[in-house]
Amino acid sequence: MIKCRFCGRTFESFSDFLFHIRRECKNVPKTRRCPVCGVKFRSIRLCKLHMVNAALSDVKHRNYVMAPV
Repeated sequence: MIKCRFCGRTFESFSDFLFHIRRECKNVPKTRRCPVCGVKFRSIRLCKLHMVNAALSDVKHRNYVMAPV
């Protein structure tokens, strides 16, 4: 089980969780600068994509978007 740190919903699969972060979750911080690494983006959407993609390979980003279950 994977739990969204921002809204508390839980997901059975990692792909469902990533879709939720990208498209559904309204509680993701509305910022153009990544809160983990500080990289600045042209849009909030690109920042969200960065956080999701980085969560696949970087532990710091993964811990930021996923809450312990």
